Amino acid sequence: MPSIKLMNLIIYAGLLVISAFVIRAVSALPVSMPGDVGSAFLPTILAWCVIVLCIIGVVRTVLAGQEGVFQVEYLGRILITIAAVSLFVLSWSKFGYFYFQTFALLLGLFLYYRAPRGFGTRNIVLSIGVAAGITLACYIIFRHLIYVDL
Repeated sequence: MPSIKLMNLIIYAGLLVISAFVIRAVSALPVSMPGDVGSAFLPTILAWCVIVLCIIGVVRTVLAGQEGVFQVEYLGRILITIAAVSLFVLSWSKFGYFYFQTFALLLGLFLYYRAPRGFGTRNIVLSIGVAAGITLACYIIFRHLIYVDL
């Protein structure tokens, strides 16, 4: 089995390559009006943030001491999360209702990850509040800051 250090470096390299492809792919997107930030603005900013964080991660990984063997814990949870996000994207592209489906996805994932420790009223209310807050932030950003109709 490979070491955790090697796996971290491989993941960072992959994220750097993906980020470079994103920047290259969106650089040709047109700007609709003079003074508008354009469609490429947000993906470019996010890709540069990923690049900076990956460089920080690479430096920290190289400077860290020897780590243990790489193991995949919670593989079932990872696969269920990937399936839920995939179903979300497919459902959104087919039916719309982005904000409602975003809230449902987040709440479902929050409760799914909380299930092994048990539920309490406080945890359920907190999960609903955080899911609603993230959904509201998406609404404000997409509808009022960058004017994207989802």
